[in-house]
Amino acid sequence: MNRSGLEKEYLELGNELPIIYPSLNFKNHCYWRIALDNAVGDQWNKKLVSPAYKNLSNEQLQQAVELMQSFKQDAHLLQEKNKLSLQYRGKL
Repeated sequence: MNRSGLEKEYLELGNELPIIYPSLNFKNHCYWRIALDNAVGDQWNKKLVSPAYKNLSNEQLQQAVELMQSFKQDAHLLQEKNKLSLQYRGKL
């Protein structure tokens, strides 16, 4: 998939996931945060300027999209990656 296709999918997935997991009470930006932090291996805004998805490398964007695709099927992975994201942010 080309860059613009990945960016489109990234945005769509962030908007789909709150519908899949209404009980989590996460907004779209929460899913993007989780995917971004895990793709860059740190709090994303320490490494990138906003908008992050426009400033990720192609590999990082691909990884973020693949993570969010996985979250659709795997709530346990989502929770693990959320904990890691919160650790990057000093919230755990």
